Amino acid sequence: MIRHEAVDSIQNSRVASARDEVPGGGVELLRVVQMLCAASCLEELGRRFDVALRWLFDVPMRGLYANDEWTGAPRLVTSANVSDVFLARYEEYGRAVDPLDAHMATTGRAAYNIALMSMEEWLESPVYTKVLGLHDIRHLVQAPVAGGNGIVGSIHFCTSDPTRGFTTHEVRLAEALGRVVGTTIEKIQSLERFERQRDQAWDALGLTGVPVVMSEPGALEPRLNDAARRLLAQVVDGEQHLYKLLARPGTSGGFSHHTDVELTRGGSGLLYGISSVTHGHGDTVITVLELQRDEPEISELALAALTPREREVVLRVVEGLTDRQIAERLRLSPHTVTQHVKRAYRKLDVDSRVSLTRLLLGLRSRHG
Repeated sequence: MIRHEAVDSIQNSRVASARDEVPGGGVELLRVVQMLCAASCLEELGRRFDVALRWLFDVPMRGLYANDEWTGAPRLVTSANVSDVFLARYEEYGRAVDPLDAHMATTGRAAYNIALMSMEEWLESPVYTKVLGLHDIRHLVQAPVAGGNGIVGSIHFCTSDPTRGFTTHEVRLAEALGRVVGTTIEKIQSLERFERQRDQAWDALGLTGVPVVMSEPGALEPRLNDAARRLLAQVVDGEQHLYKLLARPGTSGGFSHHTDVELTRGGSGLLYGISSVTHGHGDTVITVLELQRDEPEISELALAALTPREREVVLRVVEGLTDRQIAERLRLSPHTVTQHVKRAYRKLDVDSRVSLTRLLLGLRSRHG
C-alpha cells in the first residue's frame, strides 16, 4: 500500500516544497513535450529525454529503458551518473526483486520508494542490498513508459541525498512524461516498420529491372534505382523531364504524366511516369518510368536469353523477312532457320512472329 503520510511529510520538507511547481510553468512543459515528440529515432529520444529529465527534476541519477516490441528485451538504455556494473547487476538481480518495478507492472502507475515503505525498510530491501546500495540510492521514482500496447519501458530518477524527497506532483509528472515517451516510441517503431517495408519493396523492384523513382516529402533529391538512372541517361535533359513527371496534380491519389523527349543517341520518344502515393508516413510518391521511342530499339534484355545464332535469326524476323529470306541472307537451310525460330519462341515464351517482334521492340500503344 502506498504510504501517503510519508509522501505528505516529504512535501512539507524544505527541499520538496520548492518543487511543487514545474520550472517555467506550462509553456515550458509544453516545450519539453514537443522536444520529446520530435525525436525521429530511439537514440535521439534518449538524448532528448536526458535533457528533459535533468531540467524537470534536477536529479543526478536518471535513466530510460525502451524495450523491443517483439522480444521485450531492453533496446535502448540511457543513463546518467550510474556505473555499467550497476546497470548489469540491476538486470541480473535487481529487477526481479524491485518493489517499484512490481508495483508499476501491477498497477501501470508510477511508484516512489518512500511511498511504498519506510527508509529503514528500503535500506534493508533486497533490491537495495543487491544493487541500489552501490550508489546509495535513497529516493527513487520509477514510472512506466506506456503506449497503446501496454508498458514498453520505464523511466527512473533518483538521488543519494536523504533530504531530497519527491512530491506527489513530481511522481504524477513522471507518470505523464512516461506516457509522452511511450507515444513517441510507438511513433518511432511505426516509422521503422514502414521504412523496412518500403526498403524491402524498393529492393524487390530493383531486382525486376523496373525503373523506379521515390520522392519523399522534405527530401532535397528524389531517390532513383539503377534502372531509372540508366533510362534517364538516354534522355536529353533527363532530370528536368523527371521533375515534370513527379509534379502532383493536386489530388491525393495516384497520377500519371508523359512528356516528349529527345534522345541522347538521336531520335525522339515519349517518357512516361506512372505514380502512386503511400499514405500514413508523409505521402511518399513512387513513380515507375517507361520510355517509348518513336523508332523502337531491340530489347537487349530479351536477346540475352538467346544464342548468338538465334539472335541473328530473330533480328531478321523483326526486319520482316521470311524463313527462306533469312536462310539466304545467313547462308543457312530454311529448316535450320525454322528450328532457330522455334527455339527462340520457347525461350521467350511467344507463339508468333508478331508477338516475338512486339516483345523485342517493347511496343506499347501511345496514349495522351
